[in-house]
Amino acid sequence: MKSNNSSSPHIRTKNQQLKEKIAMPKVKINRIVINYKIVGDGPHTVLCLPGYLGNIDMDFGPFLEKADKTKFQFVCWDPPGYGKSYPPKREFTQGYLDRDANLVWELMDILGFESYYVLGWSQGGATGIILASFYPDSVLKLVTIGTEATLSESSVRFYNACKSIDFWPKENVEKHLKFYKRNYLESMTHEMAEYGVDINKFQGGEYMKNTTKCVKCPVLIVHGQEDTSMSPKNVDILKSRIPNTEVKLFPTAKHDVHLTHTEEFLEAFEKFLLHN
Repeated sequence: MKSNNSSSPHIRTKNQQLKEKIAMPKVKINRIVINYKIVGDGPHTVLCLPGYLGNIDMDFGPFLEKADKTKFQFVCWDPPGYGKSYPPKREFTQGYLDRDANLVWELMDILGFESYYVLGWSQGGATGIILASFYPDSVLKLVTIGTEATLSESSVRFYNACKSIDFWPKENVEKHLKFYKRNYLESMTHEMAEYGVDINKFQGGEYMKNTTKCVKCPVLIVHGQEDTSMSPKNVDILKSRIPNTEVKLFPTAKHDVHLTHTEEFLEAFEKFLLHN
């Protein structure tokens, strides 16, 4: 674990190496080739973590277009099995988000970032919580969007409903098939549904309870009040478990707050990171 020896919101100790990495945005870590993208050249580094079945372009592309790239430098990754970090296949097995957290910390270390802000959408928010608990010296502040605190009965119903992409909205299917072959996409939806059932049945849905209480950095919990994917009830659970939290609710937003209410989200995002 690295210590933060500077008051700067991020530390770049390997500038030349970083420039070389940007030219070839893939790096091999523990035999896994990880795809990443760096956008902007601002003084504040933000690590962006995609959600379930997501990747850099789908989950953050429109957001990055509108974000202030003179204030922020965004480092985005495709988790193993997602986007261009394929192969390997995505594994929905015990501790897979823990493994993501360790892997993305190694990525940031290789790129020369010792401390940074974190933005995580949906399951990416859970990865961010775990990352902040595992590496408290690295995560300065964390923003989660639409993140579930537990794999509840409603979560299980959601993942089961997602198993067959034949029942997805047409535009959602087309969007995902730009990045994944149909059989691979359906294998992921089935495996996630099975994982959700197992965690709910054998662990009472608690897939990260022991990590939430270990988060030391300030956290902003963002949620759409019309989110039908991850119930807004998750907000109260997360707030009760994470010591230093603020909440920002979007009354008319669904699951993808940062994509549908981008300007309002960016205002809250910047205020929390830079002015609080």
